[in-house]
Amino acid sequence: MELSRPKVLVFGHSFVKRLHRDLRSNFDVRAAVSFNIQRASVKLHGIGGRTVDNLIAFDLDKVRSFRPAIVILEVGTNDLSHSKPEVVGSKIDDLVHLLLQLPYVEIVGVCLITHRAASPEFNRQAFILNQYLEVVLDGVPNVFCWSHKGILQRVKSPFLPDGVHFNRRAQYTLYRSYRGAILKAKSKPS
Repeated sequence: MELSRPKVLVFGHSFVKRLHRDLRSNFDVRAAVSFNIQRASVKLHGIGGRTVDNLIAFDLDKVRSFRPAIVILEVGTNDLSHSKPEVVGSKIDDLVHLLLQLPYVEIVGVCLITHRAASPEFNRQAFILNQYLEVVLDGVPNVFCWSHKGILQRVKSPFLPDGVHFNRRAQYTLYRSYRGAILKAKSKPS
């Protein structure tokens, strides 16, 4: 059964913050804050540098005040600089279960970690974390993992000079990816 007009929260770190800023500045005529999904109310909340622990400690009030039926999580990237992938994965699993305990949250989509330019150690850690998440979350009802596949499949680099954040073209691909995750969540049986 499709969720009719759910509230959707895209929730996480700087990727979400930057996309929200870009959407407000009309960075691409094809993109809209509503994600061009007529039967959903979409909100983005992202803070640069957020770890899973900080998101839980300082940002869950945003979830509680918005009361979303769908939460798309973009988390874990900042945690990998100081924690092992399995530890980060366990924290994300805890966050997912915390969200599912809220009476209004019906579906949680967890975005897998996107690799970085010229950072083999980070990319190795991200690969381990992504595998961990796919295994641990596989059996959890109303949860799915989501991969931003199209971003790294470009001929030209999708990155800004920092090697972490995305250029304008890749931002649009990220937008399309979040839109896909929202549509998947909307059509997922609860």
